[in-house]
Amino acid sequence: MTLLSFYAKRRNKILRASYVVLLLLSLLGGGAQKSQRKLEGKRSRALTKFSWNSISKSSLLSVIDLVKVNGTRKITGFLALQLVLLVTRAFLTLKVASLDGRIVSTLISRRFKQFAFLICVWMGIGIPASLTNSLLTWSERMLGKNIRLNLTEKLLDDYLPESGNSTLYQLLNTSKNSDPDEAIIEDPNQRITTNVEQFSKALASLPSQLLKPSLDLLLCANQLASTSGSSAEGVLLLGIITHTSTILLKQFTPNFTKYSQMTNELEHGFHSSHSNTITNCEEIAFSRGHRRELDHLDTRYLELEKFKRLEYRRFAIYDFTMSFIVKYFWGASGLLLCSIPIFTRAHMSNYQISEHDMRDISANFITNRRLLLSASSSLGRLIQSKKNVQNLVGYSVKLVEFENALSAINSRTDSSAVQSVGPGVVAIGGTAKPLISGSNILYGDEVTFDHIPLITPTGNTLVADLCFSIKSGDNLLITGPNGCGKSSLFRILGGLWKVADPGKLTIPYSKDDLFYLPQRAYLTIGTLKEQIIYPDSIETFNRKSSRYQRANGTDLVKDEAYLVELLKIVQLGHLVDDCENIINDSLEKPRDLEDSVPESPLDLIRKWPTLLSIGEQQRLALARLYYHQPKFAVLDECTSSISPELEQECYRYAIEELGITVITVCHRTSLWKFHQYLLNFDGQGNAKFTRFDPELRLKWHDELIDIDSRLHKMEGLKKQLGDLERLKEGHTTKPKKLMYL
Repeated sequence: MTLLSFYAKRRNKILRASYVVLLLLSLLGGGAQKSQRKLEGKRSRALTKFSWNSISKSSLLSVIDLVKVNGTRKITGFLALQLVLLVTRAFLTLKVASLDGRIVSTLISRRFKQFAFLICVWMGIGIPASLTNSLLTWSERMLGKNIRLNLTEKLLDDYLPESGNSTLYQLLNTSKNSDPDEAIIEDPNQRITTNVEQFSKALASLPSQLLKPSLDLLLCANQLASTSGSSAEGVLLLGIITHTSTILLKQFTPNFTKYSQMTNELEHGFHSSHSNTITNCEEIAFSRGHRRELDHLDTRYLELEKFKRLEYRRFAIYDFTMSFIVKYFWGASGLLLCSIPIFTRAHMSNYQISEHDMRDISANFITNRRLLLSASSSLGRLIQSKKNVQNLVGYSVKLVEFENALSAINSRTDSSAVQSVGPGVVAIGGTAKPLISGSNILYGDEVTFDHIPLITPTGNTLVADLCFSIKSGDNLLITGPNGCGKSSLFRILGGLWKVADPGKLTIPYSKDDLFYLPQRAYLTIGTLKEQIIYPDSIETFNRKSSRYQRANGTDLVKDEAYLVELLKIVQLGHLVDDCENIINDSLEKPRDLEDSVPESPLDLIRKWPTLLSIGEQQRLALARLYYHQPKFAVLDECTSSISPELEQECYRYAIEELGITVITVCHRTSLWKFHQYLLNFDGQGNAKFTRFDPELRLKWHDELIDIDSRLHKMEGLKKQLGDLERLKEGHTTKPKKLMYL
């Protein structure tokens, strides 16, 4: 009796606390079973090298910290709006459920005026309900958009930092040789696009998927408990049944995080194979490699298709179990619970029920049924939301790995920059950004390699001790076989590889004083003007439109007319004429108001990489070099597809007219005359730096060619002499007698 009296006094508090406990138990019990996860891990271990130990509880919080870096005012506003709308929607659900019961009651009692009035009220409630639903969808999308905006800006700032760090290059080229415990980032493009979008959508939908079902459950349970004195314990009994069924559901719940990660990895492999085929389509067409590429794409797709079959089979079993338990088992239990008070009341009155009692019974049954169905549906959505939570954890792990890799690279570069700061830096560079920085970096108006070993990131030593020094005006020619270290020298000079001890590198401080032109010119997506001024922007070009001084002392203005002049120097003036003709043709044709036609031919956007030949691309890159007019320029076979006559004129203009000091790798002897120093790699781990006499070297080169030609002729004469001697021996020997049959 004491226990019953204690329960009677605190009945409402005990029941509500029991509702919350059952809600938490049902939610926590809907995850994948441990043995199920172990079994799936064994089956898919051969398919992936991903370390699931890296999934920590802090992964999601770490990504949320990244989202908050660029401000959270809009995100907080949309989140608050979403919470208010969710609470409003939950109370509207209760109102509609109660109204449904009253409508059925008036229909049974044949009170048609009140029935028509309640129908109008029901339609009136539909207006705020529809508005609430649409605002919920809008706020969820806007929340996801702002999360993606903040996260993308943060990752892009680390991915391509304004400091000019070669973060992207180091991420793609040195990650395989770093600490084996660290994650290898092979898909930065997918992580910064697809994974960020997936994470943003999943995180934005989380409040709706968690809070709305929870509110519906608590409010519906409270409403059911208040409808009659005996229904509260029935709701508690239904909660116990629900919790028991979630334990059964746990046996069929797959590991959504693992499936999401595996799908992303296999999709990335399939997309990468397609991208590689598209990028190298010309080489594949020439080599007739279509069959081989098709086999490779088929293999990638079959791996994805095989895994998706396994995933769909697992999900089909889970969806069947989930649908049966939530929709039918819980629904039947709720209907049974609703019917017990009715049959009990009918039995107590000997099945003699008045019309007034019939109306009340019908109204309560419809209301309770609507509330129970809403509660069971909400609990099902709440348990199913664990799929979204697990996917969210998987996306967060990918993004945290990506951000950690970027931060590690940038922190190493920043620490090197701090070590290189000193009086010499301030005196030379002022507040300008340095070309590269580090403890082994010095600054001056020269390029000096002082006992620097050329060591690849894999640890292979190409040259043990490289020493040379050139000042402004000392043009350097670099020669040597392939793989001897020429490109490695340029990577160190550009800051892509670090300067190994005990070497010291002296370079100009400013980034504008050293320019690199590769054999294959890089053309951006944009206008003809942007191709010439790259990597400067249009705003930077407008600021630079001022007077400069040529090497011969004459003044120049770097405006659009100067860009056209540079194009004519490299014999690309026809590009300006072609763009102007296209603009004139566009002006003569009817067009929409939104279609704008550029005023200047330099502002026309075209597909320059596909439009221009390799030689034209190299000439356009030379115009880019002339525009920037650096003190030093590294020319890595950048004129290999240009005619010798134009090539010599381009070198002459850069050296004599613009005063650019060139560091050249080339194979044509016609360019030797522009260089005063020679750095020769012998391919055996040695490099020799000497003064260069082009005329003498060319004379020796011609003599060597002449000697090779004579030796070749000598070998031919020896072969002819041998043939004559064998022929002579054949004539001196007696002929064999022939026997005729």
